Amino acid sequence: MTLPSSCEVLVVGGGPAGSALATALANAGRDVLLVEARRHPRTKTCAEYASPRIAEELGRLGTPTADWQQSAVPLKGMQVIVGQDAFGLHYADRGGERAAWGLDRPGFDALLAAGAARAGARVLERTTFLRPQVTNGRISGAVLRDSSGEHRVQARWLVGADGARSRVASSLGVSRGAFAPRRLGLVARYEGIPELAGHGEMHVGRGFYIGLAPVPGGQLNVGMALPLPRSGNARPPAERAFESAIAGLPAVAARLAGSRRLTSIHGAAPIGHRVTRAAGDGWLLIGDAAGFIDPFTGEGIYRALRSARLASGALAGPDANVAQAYLAGRRAAFASKDALTWLIQGMLAAPPLLAYAARRLGSRPRLADVLGGSLGDCRPATDALNPATLLAVLRP
Repeated sequence: MTLPSSCEVLVVGGGPAGSALATALANAGRDVLLVEARRHPRTKTCAEYASPRIAEELGRLGTPTADWQQSAVPLKGMQVIVGQDAFGLHYADRGGERAAWGLDRPGFDALLAAGAARAGARVLERTTFLRPQVTNGRISGAVLRDSSGEHRVQARWLVGADGARSRVASSLGVSRGAFAPRRLGLVARYEGIPELAGHGEMHVGRGFYIGLAPVPGGQLNVGMALPLPRSGNARPPAERAFESAIAGLPAVAARLAGSRRLTSIHGAAPIGHRVTRAAGDGWLLIGDAAGFIDPFTGEGIYRALRSARLASGALAGPDANVAQAYLAGRRAAFASKDALTWLIQGMLAAPPLLAYAARRLGSRPRLADVLGGSLGDCRPATDALNPATLLAVLRP
């Protein structure tokens, strides 16, 4: 397939957000072009852990459950370990217990992109976004590059779904560094560990953390967020930083002692970014391109799918209302969860407070269930932010 000269909606980035939006728009009969810089399946620096509510979002897209669950394993919860203290996060809504998911991201992303193509979207891989086109002050398409050279594609709407280092957001002048501490993300796959079948673990050290999540194929995702050196200081090689972090948490080292690393180490830095605005005249940002705080709470894939649904709904209205409708939808959907995420980030920056909270949550499982439900998007984040809940966690 060659690049068309025009389309109604141009989506840049073939991850979960971009593919979900392309699918939803194509299902509604819209003329949508989805471009991805690489070819699926492609590696991704990702903890490969998704919260339970991705099931509903995928169902709305018409993605067959049996298909996407081939790239997923159910996880009953997450054990959070802070030194000698620990508590369990479990997920439940009004219907009962819910499973989170350990994903094979290359396979999962490829499945969603193929679903967009089946829905009727034009999907082109190895096609790179270079810069937006502007007509009378409004974004009116983009300049793209494929194997044959540069091409101008006219579009009523340009959507950046190209991740936390979004070229679309940067080219629009809205990308900014994260407020949170600058961290390096490193990920590798290991042989699976029987003790972790059916659940994950999050181990928190001083200024860093390591997540262990079972994924398909009997493997284990080992992902970590490490502090980046101050500006001007040399960054250690990924291999050394990875092994040093594992050695710095004896419980993780013990877990992995009998397990062989199966892949090279993939990295991304810095993890986390923000944008000054997620929509404007002729453009939208979805998924991580619209801002990414930190992977600790593990809702990135759900948020990607949810933001795609918000964008699809906004794009169904008059062009003049799309940006404001999308921004209002984002505030309603994500504001309280963002506040909870920032609260947890603050606790990560204060190890004694985090250890105290972990000790209290370990002895008060009903409160841990409230937190787990909120983090897993199974109940409103305001439940965990309720002052009475916070006081109950922190009281001696």
